[in-house]
Amino acid sequence: MELYLFPNDPVNTVFITSDGFLRYRVRTSRPLSSLRSCRSVIQRVGAGKTNEDETFGEIVWGGLGRHSVIYSELFKGRANAAEDKGVRVKDLLWKLNTFGTSRCFTGNDEEEYVWKFCKGRGFQLLHVRTGCVKAIYEHNPSHVANGVFKGQFKTCLRIHPSCTLNLDILVLTFVVMEKKRRDNLGDQVNVAAAEEENLAEASGMEGGSTM
Repeated sequence: MELYLFPNDPVNTVFITSDGFLRYRVRTSRPLSSLRSCRSVIQRVGAGKTNEDETFGEIVWGGLGRHSVIYSELFKGRANAAEDKGVRVKDLLWKLNTFGTSRCFTGNDEEEYVWKFCKGRGFQLLHVRTGCVKAIYEHNPSHVANGVFKGQFKTCLRIHPSCTLNLDILVLTFVVMEKKRRDNLGDQVNVAAAEEENLAEASGMEGGSTM
């Protein structure tokens, strides 16, 4: 299965199949202040009894010392009473090592999976016990050869036919991973920009520039 992100923003997007079927929708509210957290709502499109979008997960993104928390019936057995029946992202998707980017989780089939980031390419979802790749996401838009987006450049989450993991869990965990990747990338860009600005100021002072 191929799920195209339209637009290319994991927290405000629709996942669309190659034949144009809208499968999932993600909406994220902007906080009114920096002291509040933004909230992402993840829905199955037209999956309700009245053909309405059906919410199956919400993510409250942390910040300023707060944990990011997921609220979903998919993980009700792992809920934390301290988080009002939610599960912390760091508990659901745990790191393999302190400084690594890979994160493991247990699926509905009681099997362990790991989202692994491949530098310059994107994410792979691996089945831990067998090492088999179950899904791939390339963060750089690529040319689409067939389907509703033929001839366009799109980012795509490709799911292998052998994947038995609940698709809702796969999409929800992917949203978390890609959001974190983009946040970290944004931090790196901001740091680089600040360093360039400092260098420019230092250069101007050394050159005796005046206003």
